[in-house]
Amino acid sequence: MTIRPILLASLISAAVGVAGVTPAQAETSIQISLKNRYLTLFDDGKVIGKYPVAIGAPESPTPAGSYAITKMEPAPTYHKKGKVIAPGPKNPVGVRYMAYVQIGTGEYAIHGTAWPNWVKLRSAVSLGCIRMLNNDVIQVFNRVKVGTPVLVTTN
Repeated sequence: MTIRPILLASLISAAVGVAGVTPAQAETSIQISLKNRYLTLFDDGKVIGKYPVAIGAPESPTPAGSYAITKMEPAPTYHKKGKVIAPGPKNPVGVRYMAYVQIGTGEYAIHGTAWPNWVKLRSAVSLGCIRMLNNDVIQVFNRVKVGTPVLVTTN
């Protein structure tokens, strides 16, 4: 009995898929509830962390939608209106910065903060970004990478 090369290639590729030669990868993802003001970190669909956040103020709301981490900065420098603030806990964007959407010239990010009380109160005070406690944002930063899905919901 002879097996044609095309059929043989099909059988081999099917067997590789069935045998699980290609390893399955757990996916880390982030979900942010604007209503409850929590960021939930998932690994392969399981909750591995839930953190309080501050969100955008009514005049500069955090946009809901499906996004992905586009840039990560482990020691962000803050630039605004000619001011430059060095990395560290007194930096307005805290000790870690994860951009997840570009809208026009604006960039929205998940980042730390120099004002932890706003996060503890889960306030709506930012310019649209998601603010976290510095210790919490370090934990999230260490678990995600560029491309990690970010879902921001209104519920």
